[in-house]
Amino acid sequence: MTDNYRDSIEQLLLPAVQTPGQYIGGEFNEIKKDGPIDVSVALAFPDTYALGMSHLGLGILYEALNQMDKVSAQRVYCPWLDAEKIMRENNIPLFAWETRDRIKDFDLLGITLQHELAYTNVLYLLDLADITFRSVDRKEDEPIVIGGGPMADSCEPVAEFFDMIILGDGEEALPAVVEAFRKLKAAGTSRKDILLSIAKQFDFVYVPQFYHFEYNPDGTIKQMQVDHDLPRCIKRAAVMDLENAVFPTKPLVANTETPHDRIAIEVMRGCPGRCAFCHAGYTKGKLRWRSVDKICDIAWESFLNTGHDTVSLLSLSTSDYPNLKELVPKIYGKFAGCHVGVSLPSLRVDKQLKDVPATITGTRREGLTIAVEAASARMRKAIGKRVTDDDLMATLEEAYKSGWKKVKLYFMIGFPGETEEDIDGIIELGCEISRLGKKVFGAAATVSVAISWLVPKAHTPFAWIPQQTVDYFMAARYQLFRKQESNRRGVCLNLKLHHTDGSRLEGVFARGDRKLSAVLERVYELGAKFDSWRECFDVQLYNQAFEDCGIDPDFYSCRQRPQEEILPWDHLAGDNKEALYRRYEKIMEMLDSE
Repeated sequence: MTDNYRDSIEQLLLPAVQTPGQYIGGEFNEIKKDGPIDVSVALAFPDTYALGMSHLGLGILYEALNQMDKVSAQRVYCPWLDAEKIMRENNIPLFAWETRDRIKDFDLLGITLQHELAYTNVLYLLDLADITFRSVDRKEDEPIVIGGGPMADSCEPVAEFFDMIILGDGEEALPAVVEAFRKLKAAGTSRKDILLSIAKQFDFVYVPQFYHFEYNPDGTIKQMQVDHDLPRCIKRAAVMDLENAVFPTKPLVANTETPHDRIAIEVMRGCPGRCAFCHAGYTKGKLRWRSVDKICDIAWESFLNTGHDTVSLLSLSTSDYPNLKELVPKIYGKFAGCHVGVSLPSLRVDKQLKDVPATITGTRREGLTIAVEAASARMRKAIGKRVTDDDLMATLEEAYKSGWKKVKLYFMIGFPGETEEDIDGIIELGCEISRLGKKVFGAAATVSVAISWLVPKAHTPFAWIPQQTVDYFMAARYQLFRKQESNRRGVCLNLKLHHTDGSRLEGVFARGDRKLSAVLERVYELGAKFDSWRECFDVQLYNQAFEDCGIDPDFYSCRQRPQEEILPWDHLAGDNKEALYRRYEKIMEMLDSE
């Protein structure tokens, strides 16, 4: 193929798509490397431009790689359906946003594994780039495909599509792998020997083609065999010095509207909560945080380099940041007169958080978002969610006094031992919080209640439990709306429920093994992509793919697993399995005793 495809982008693609700004590149703070390049890396986000541009992790890797001499990192996102049609009709290959170079011509292609419903988009990216799906079948001149991100340590359903997968923190690990690749490439090393050399050099790199599984007649794993004396258990990479870790202070500014058009700063990594359902809480490692001065400096430099008017303080639980009471007013003081707001997502209610609203006065306020997870004290105690009703109401009363009139609450349904009272309690608590507004400022507060369906995750104490069925979730949905209807008077309560069929599929792939690779290939062949978008998701395609492949999805999602079973992620940082099972037993004992 000649470079004529570049003309087709200008003449045929951009004039015909709904939002051409998402394909043109050239964003403010974009990085383009001049001069000779030793290693070219395409960083791919397996979803739309708008979501990818809002993803902090991709921005950090973009910064880290482009700091390396003679290494060029460029970006690529999933073209939307209208663009796909034009690209296929006109033989336009998937291209990088900075230079429009073909993705197939890059040395390395990195794809983040953000969530299970993005797995078909991994194949979508490979397909549009004309890259062979299965690693073992790729030719020498094809890019080495690297995976990473939150799902890396439970990646078996997509493992065969990746040449290597990096577990854990990426901002130090990926540059180290790229540097090793640079030397091996210069020495003329073959593709397979590059993968073997890197797997031997880094204990956080997983090369799936060197790991093989044998199955029992019932479908469970019988044993795993490992080639070349490689480790039987891969470790997670960890950035221990978060204070001095790479962080972009010239973040990219999107050409189009994005869901999170703001300055995003990770204030802390890890979480002390260890909620039983939370994969991130168990896999992000020990607590590390940035200093107040460092965070303020990042916020100010980013503001000067972007003009964004909101600073979002990110972590798994921002209220656990040890210096939050000092940080919030200091940021507001630094931005005095600039009309810049502060967003505090992922809050856990405790006595420290009660003091925060009072420190944010005299300037624009962003909403409070609080993860309550369960309405009853009984269930919160069992799952390890340290939230009390007294602290919750005290915090919100202070927030209302300080000018807030809106709050968003996150809940989850599907816990073991759950009762109808637990489900009704979600509406009752939301109504109580809304009525609290009338007491404080004379009108019902607007309360948004977002409810998701529990997806048992690998590397958590709930890894062994069955996921509740779709019928259970549908009955809970009906119960919630019926309870809401009977409690409308004097409240302003909005319900938003997660996609039930989507949650079922998340449950399948969250704890799946390599046999599911065939299902993903088949469902993509049937037309599945953008499965986290309701207008694109079609559960019938998955039902057909499971039937065609002879696989029962309930085997992965709705089955109780015995303690002794070999799990598909035991070799992926699964060395704390015994401790997790002990926690699971304690939770079940607690629920059974009440």
